[in-house]
Amino acid sequence: MNNLCFNRFTLRMDDAKNRRKILRWLALNYRLYEYIPSEAEIRGRFISHKPFPAEAFRRQIGKLHGDRTLFLRIVSIDLYSLYVEGNVYLRGAWHQIFLCIATGYRAGC
Repeated sequence: MNNLCFNRFTLRMDDAKNRRKILRWLALNYRLYEYIPSEAEIRGRFISHKPFPAEAFRRQIGKLHGDRTLFLRIVSIDLYSLYVEGNVYLRGAWHQIFLCIATGYRAGC
């Protein structure tokens, strides 16, 4: 896919050092164009070439050694095809939500 995908994220976890690690990783690997940090969470936006770079996020979260306080929500939007995908990491597992207005990117859409 050649389209750019716009992603909104919310990141919460008890360990501030790990929150900064994930934010730094996002800034180094994607076009992070907005983030709003607070004591409890970080909200922001980044641009990617895939609706949700799942494998990259799985590898990065695996490096945190199972932090059970981690909450990560990412909503990905491809404005060209009107594709919307939501991914939530909560209590050690990923959960996915799809809303396909146009077909072609995921099976079953």
